[in-house]
This record gives sequence, structure tokens and C-alpha cells, in this order.
Amino acid sequence: MAKPNFHDRSWQEIDWDTWGPQFSIVDRASSVGELQNGIATRYMEVQDLLSQLPPHAGRAHALVAAWRAEVNGYGRTVVFSESTRVLRRLDELHGQVTAQLQAARQAAKAARKARQRALLASGTAPARAGGQAAHRSSDADSDDFEGMRHSAATSRQRSDDANPGQQTAAMRWAAVQAQMARECDGCIPDSAKPVTARQFKAAMEAPGDAVVEQFQPARDNGMVRIVVAGRRQFWTTGLPNLENLGIARFSIYRRDGNSRRFEYVAGIPRPEDTAAQREAAERGSG
Repeated sequence: MAKPNFHDRSWQEIDWDTWGPQFSIVDRASSVGELQNGIATRYMEVQDLLSQLPPHAGRAHALVAAWRAEVNGYGRTVVFSESTRVLRRLDELHGQVTAQLQAARQAAKAARKARQRALLASGTAPARAGGQAAHRSSDADSDDFEGMRHSAATSRQRSDDANPGQQTAAMRWAAVQAQMARECDGCIPDSAKPVTARQFKAAMEAPGDAVVEQFQPARDNGMVRIVVAGRRQFWTTGLPNLENLGIARFSIYRRDGNSRRFEYVAGIPRPEDTAAQREAAERGSG
């Protein structure tokens, strides 16, 4: 898969202090390197979300195909003058694909429960004890969706009417937190290595002598690391660039136990979190 690259003279000739604020998103980058990292990271995150979408049909299929084509189109040389537009558009796509993914999971959950009810009504379900166990298993796995096991007709039933515009900011943030929790649960034990960046450990408020380890998620998009300090678990992004390149642009969220709730700790807030906070404030003032 091609990725955005920045092998263009426009990046070498720019005077960041003079022109940077006019061409970049100020709250996302304070240098050329950080701006490039922001674009590359968001690109990989959107590609990862697209890879998790189940098959679609009808209008939803056309929408997903258009998203894929657009995102793939950014796997090329990006010039400095378009950096703001590219980063903002990738942010928008991240929110839209996240909402569609959440809608697909909810539809799959409803379809699964409908099949269970139909089996019970037809008398072809297993014995009662076994049926109860199956039901509990289904509830425990309710965040998974069948994906490739569905036919086009089933996909159409699930996804044609899913409208990301109807999702509130709080719902989008909840979907993102659910994905963060899955990444925490699916981290690779053998990938453990210590966190060496003092700035990062200080932001986590980890004692100087505490053992702080980082793990790669099963779906590695390059920047996400699951950090464990004592009994606390953190979802983070940007740590590799901080340790390897000294680029101090990261995000840290602390997980609430084993739940799907995350609390902002330090660094750059996720845009979905910011949007949800803004939405809540607007409702409170209204």
C-alpha cells in the first residue's frame, strides 16, 4: 500500500516561521516534521478503519468505494501548499468512516439477535441450557460483525440506510473509544518493550522508578502503542516518533479499568473527543 510521501522541493524551501501558520493547522503541528507526521498518521488510521468495514451493497457500497478511492489517492507525493487541505480532509474521512463502522456493527448485532429469535420461535434452537449459553456468548461478542460471511443482500439490509450524518458527536466518540478498547485488548504480548521517553512518562505521571512498557496492537498502524504502567492501561499515539525522532506530538488516554471509557491525559486530544466535549458544552449552555 502506497503511503503519503513528502519528497518535494516545496518542503525544503519553505520558511516555517513565516509561512507555516498560513498553510498548516496550527493546533496540529508546530514544525514541518510534525505536520508530515500528522498527515501520515491520519492516513494510516483511516486506511485501518476502511479495512474493518464489512461488504456493502447499493448506495452504501458506492459511498465506501468512493472513500477508498479518495484515501488511496493520498498515497502519493504531497506538496506543502496542499498540506492543510489534505490533513483536514483526512480528519473528516476518519469521522465518517468511524460512524459507518459503528452503524455496521449495530446492524449486525440486531440481525444476529433476530436470527436467534427466529431459531427459538421455529423450535430448531439447541436445548434451553445450551441456548442460554449461546445467547450469553452472543452478547459478549456483540461488537463483532460477520463481514465477509454476509451476502450482498444482508449487507444491503444492514448498511444502505446508515447515515453518518445522523450520528451525534458523542456517538462517534463512543465508537472510537470502543475501537481503542479493542486495540488495548488485542495488543501483542511479545511486542513488549520499555518506554524510554522521560517526557512521555512524566505526562503519564508515572514514578521515576516505575516499570512502564509499551505494546503494539494486533492491527499495527505505526503510531498506536498500548502502554501499561502498574495496573493502569493507556492508549497512546505518537510515541515511536517521540522516541526515534524527538517529535513531541503525541496523545495519551487512560483506560477506565477494562471498560470502553477513556479519559484524556496529555498531548493532542482526539478530534472525536474534542467534538463530543464541544457538543456537550453547547447542549449545557442551551
